[in-house]
Parts: sequence; structure tokens; C-alpha cells
Amino acid sequence: MKHPEPVCATTRIHQKTGEWIPGSFTDFLTELEAIEHTSSDTGLLLYRGHANREWRLDSTFVRTVKTKLFDMKPTDRFSEHLRQSGDLHTMLSSLLLLKFGSFIGPSSELLAAETEHGVDAWFELMKRYQQYPEEDMEGLKGTNLIDWSRSSDVALYFANDRREGPGALFVCDATATGKTLQVMPVANILAKLRLNVMKGLSNGRPLLFSPNRQIAYQRAKNQQAVYFSQMELRLDLLELWQKIEQEMPEETIALKIVLPHGSQDECKSYLDSKGIDENFIYPE
Repeated sequence: MKHPEPVCATTRIHQKTGEWIPGSFTDFLTELEAIEHTSSDTGLLLYRGHANREWRLDSTFVRTVKTKLFDMKPTDRFSEHLRQSGDLHTMLSSLLLLKFGSFIGPSSELLAAETEHGVDAWFELMKRYQQYPEEDMEGLKGTNLIDWSRSSDVALYFANDRREGPGALFVCDATATGKTLQVMPVANILAKLRLNVMKGLSNGRPLLFSPNRQIAYQRAKNQQAVYFSQMELRLDLLELWQKIEQEMPEETIALKIVLPHGSQDECKSYLDSKGIDENFIYPE
């Protein structure tokens, strides 16, 4: 995105966080439509909704580690001391590798599908846990994948679902992230991650997954789901992208638009008019 600016007079930009804060739900939609219009020719926009404005762009795996091992809130960030620690990097990466390798691996059915149909067995395993978290193991929940959607309406559903205060919609221009769309199998990426841990190297930028060959789930189809992997587990995606933006003065990778408090019913009516409801999001 080429540095979008608010078009509504009531929209302010938070001085510290950079969040866009529209004055009403109507202005929220106006801002979103303006971003989509100006980026339609050059960008590939992806969306993610949070019903709690304070939630970070962390994977479920990182949230689990924060709450269970560090007694943190999911909205907390690691302290600057920890964020600079190679030990934290090693611990987080090693726990992810411990789960997806020692504790859990693709089933024989997934491995057969990989051989017969060319799907990525490891990606399908992680995608399944993203779509059906109740099937995940106890204790160390989640993957390092973060669900996004090609549809702003789908993301808006999640931003408004059971919302009590202000929510948030994240907009990411996938073209501005660089060559992050993955063709490398997840097994190879995990092997590379293991090598990085041994060498004390960073895991790099978030990677985008949207394989041509996937196991079809109606839920994922309706949600128009794609996935970013959180590779550098000490930083949430927005933090890392904002660091990268400092090296790209003409580009904005991602921004966050606040869904105003008190707009729940108005937002639900808007989504209902488009057929975006619980039955559509969760068809099975």
C-alpha cells in the first residue's frame, strides 16, 4: 500500500500505535472502502479481525506460551529484555519444534494424500488445527500459523463476533511483504528452523501459505482462508512488519483500523445483509 491516509474528518490516527480510529461504523466502512479502492490495481489485500482491539497479531501457539509458561495476558508483549534474548528465541522455536515433530506429526492418511495428490501433509495438519482447534493436543495448543482472509467481510465477522468493546480489523498488502508466498514444504521449513536454532539465527519474516493443492474444507472455502506463519516468535506480525516498513519508506505493509465501541448491532446488520453469519462461517 502506498501510505494510505484517512478520508474521514472524524478518523484520527493514534500517536503511539498508528491505529486508525474512525468516529462511527459508517466512517469505518468508508475508510475500508477507500483503502480497497486505492490498492485494487497494485496490491493484494488480506484481512484479519479481532473482537478485542488489544489483541496482538500473535499465533495461538505464542498466546499459549505467554499465558501458560509466563503467566502473561495474551495482549501483553514480551519485555524488551526478553525480546533481545537469544534464549527466548531458542526456547520458543524449540517448543514449536518439540510439538511438531516429537509430539505430533501427520497421520498416515495425510502422508498418503501427500503422495497421491501432492498436498503438503504438515501444512494440512496445522491448517486442520487452525480450523478445528478442538482437535489439537492439550497443554500446548496452537500452531504458528495465523488465519487471514481474502474477504474483508469475513474478517469483519470475526472482529464483531461476541464483541463487548472496540474491535480491530487488520489490513495487509501481501505484495508489500516481498517474496513470502511459500512453495517450500512445511517439513523443509521446520528443518530450516531447527538449523537456525542450532546456529542462533533469526527465523526471518512471516511466510504466506496459500497452496494450489489443498484438502478442501467448506469452512476454509467460505472463510477464503490464507495463512501467515509467525516465524519470529518474539514479535507479533504487526510489530515485525512495522520494523520492515522503516526500510521501505514508500510502502505500508499493514495497518489496523479500530471497530468503534457500540457499533455491534450496526455491524451485525451490515454482515447479515451480505449473508455473513455463523452458518456461513462455520458450515459443517
